[in-house]
Amino acid sequence: MFSHYFKITIRSILKQKGYSFINVVGLGIGMACSILILLWIQDELSYDLFHEKVENIYRLEEDQHQGEGVFHTSATPYPAAPVLEEEVPEIISSSRYDWLGETYVTVGDQSFNETGIAAVDPAFLEIFSYELLEGEKETALQDINSIILTKELSNKYFPDGNAVGKMISFNSSTQLMVTGVMQDPPKNSSYDFDALITIEYFKKNVRWSESWGNNSIRTFLLLVDNPDIKKVQDHMTDILVRNNEGTKTKFVLMPYKDLHLYSYGGFATSSNRPASLYIFGLVALFVLLIACINFMNLSTAKSAKRAKEIGMRKVIGAMRFGLIRQFLGESIIMSILGVVIALLLVAVLIDPFNEITRKEILFDRLLDTKFLVGIILITLFTGFVAGSYPALYLSSFRPIKVLKPSTDKSTKKSTFRRVLVVLQFTISITLIISTAIVFSQLDFMRKKNLGFDKEQVVYIPLKNELNKSYELIKNELSAIPSLENITGSKDRPGMYGSNSWGIDWDGKDPDKNYLVGYTIVDFNYFKTMDIKVKEGRAFNKDFSMDLAEDSLANFVINESMAKIMGGNPVGKKLEFVGVKGNIIGIAKDFHFVDISVEIGPLAMVCYPPLCSYIIAKLSPENVPNTIDEMETKWSSILPNYPFNYKFLDEEFDQRFRSEERMFELLKYFAAMAIIIACLGLFGLASYSAEQRTKEIGIRKTLGATELNLTALLCKEFVILVLISNLIAYPLSYYLMSNWLNEFAYRIDITAWVFLFSGAAALVVAVITVSFQAVKTSLQNPVNSLRYE
Repeated sequence: MFSHYFKITIRSILKQKGYSFINVVGLGIGMACSILILLWIQDELSYDLFHEKVENIYRLEEDQHQGEGVFHTSATPYPAAPVLEEEVPEIISSSRYDWLGETYVTVGDQSFNETGIAAVDPAFLEIFSYELLEGEKETALQDINSIILTKELSNKYFPDGNAVGKMISFNSSTQLMVTGVMQDPPKNSSYDFDALITIEYFKKNVRWSESWGNNSIRTFLLLVDNPDIKKVQDHMTDILVRNNEGTKTKFVLMPYKDLHLYSYGGFATSSNRPASLYIFGLVALFVLLIACINFMNLSTAKSAKRAKEIGMRKVIGAMRFGLIRQFLGESIIMSILGVVIALLLVAVLIDPFNEITRKEILFDRLLDTKFLVGIILITLFTGFVAGSYPALYLSSFRPIKVLKPSTDKSTKKSTFRRVLVVLQFTISITLIISTAIVFSQLDFMRKKNLGFDKEQVVYIPLKNELNKSYELIKNELSAIPSLENITGSKDRPGMYGSNSWGIDWDGKDPDKNYLVGYTIVDFNYFKTMDIKVKEGRAFNKDFSMDLAEDSLANFVINESMAKIMGGNPVGKKLEFVGVKGNIIGIAKDFHFVDISVEIGPLAMVCYPPLCSYIIAKLSPENVPNTIDEMETKWSSILPNYPFNYKFLDEEFDQRFRSEERMFELLKYFAAMAIIIACLGLFGLASYSAEQRTKEIGIRKTLGATELNLTALLCKEFVILVLISNLIAYPLSYYLMSNWLNEFAYRIDITAWVFLFSGAAALVVAVITVSFQAVKTSLQNPVNSLRYE
């Protein structure tokens, strides 16, 4: 039976090469787009599933209930893990996790600057399924000065391959022994690191606090099977309240398998990452649907060619069910040919696709049993959807009507085709509008006034013991003539990570609490960063109280903090994070955290000894020479440490990668949708011109010009595209308004986006139809009238 359908399908393809090409290529492109998107979605859903105990692993998080809402954070108290493990029976084991930050590592006579070293408890290797290539899991992190290297870092430090037992130096002060080599964490891991050290080393040499009110470290818990999560959370919260009297904070558990997609923080109540999966899942479905619509349209349009065949089959005894089965079989065979083209396209496009999405998806993944089943289901789905209406429509022909000459021109089939064309272009125009809005939002965020100048600004990290050399390095660098200004801060510009609820001032309502950000800066900070001071003044060396000492210091706050305090707070007393002093200035609001977050209240003090970053404003002339001079000065002071710097503008550009990827993907898939829709439109235009050959010949004989005839043939399709615009406008407005609501600062959707996108689709459609229309209008009317 299948071989019979196959022969008929191949015969039909060879007989109508043009239409068959449009059908098969359209299906192939649509299926290729769907497969690529499904590969991306599968990769997103696969995060952390390689851990054998992932169903029982949770990350401890906090809901901090305060006056203005609930602040959610994954930062937890340093001492919590061992206490919770001991007192909560559902907890099998626990591990804390924290980053060392910038660390200078010396191996032999070589020095490296590392940012991917994490501190963990020994149980970390028991909880998670990271593969240890060398060393023993049970003992690798028992000694305080132990370190486990990833394979990549081991090869970097010890190219000969013998790492275990070797010594490396941290910040030229501490010797650590390599006790294990670990397989590099997979790309689909929520936590990526280059090396692991013990939490005891971190506690002794980096930072620590025994206070249950100080949240900084991450805590992972391995629980028993099927725990009562609410009961566990309530028990842990009771322990927290007992150790931090008066707190309104509650412990909550985040399943580790949900971390990549559902983790969130701040005053948000959920993550918006799943929305991206839903959006691109719909895009995959829509692009495939457009390809299926092409098949339906062209199959029903060419039905007259097969009407007599169907009539004869019914006369000699063919049943309708048999005809439906035949046409669905032909459709599935066409779908199989389409999937062959799709797989060839995926093989060609997988590398560019990885480049855009920052993934490492291998074509071999298509050979995975689950994905092969998925491709088979897509093939069958496409075949059934694309062939369903043609099969039902063609099999419904009555022999007496199709075998008897008739002038009846029913409009039912053409009406259905028009509806499908409108649906195609509605989807395509919606994708175009969405792409334009994503681009506009991305452009808006890039160009938004940050409240400071990020151009020609470099920062140099001075973590751990290096910040002891802060003043010496800053003074040496300030002698470089091409450095316009130099200063420092505790946090990276635009990435302040500290905040606290513990703030008080004269006249504050005791029933209201506010989460306020804070940082420490050096003199000249506001001038170097070009942050405007709205009221009062900036920190000045001429005023002794401007330099923090013990628990006394003057403050500069931002406009958002001033609004909370009310009136003009310059001169008022302020107490914050254990420091008391007066407010000496109000800086204009600037983005001190991510641009996607609304600017909140901020307080700053001046204390250079705690600055961990040197910030320098460079003259725009001959920047490379200036960097060389800075490196020379650095090497003269710290010859054993590599010179590490970053440009602030490049750092900020990195923050828009997620939106850039979304724009790139939408751009290409919208283009594919338009191409597929235009392939179908071209086929329908060809069919329409073919059906009206005699009419065109008569009109031309009576004096109609080529322009008149082209307009006549284009008119119907132009109307359909205009109707598509009217449907796509409110649909895309609704979808993209919801997406834009995720941003604290967003664009307004303007009319030009809709008009431009609609006009672009209309122009493409007119060009597509006009090609065939002009070709038909130029034919000799003698040939047209001799048709048949």
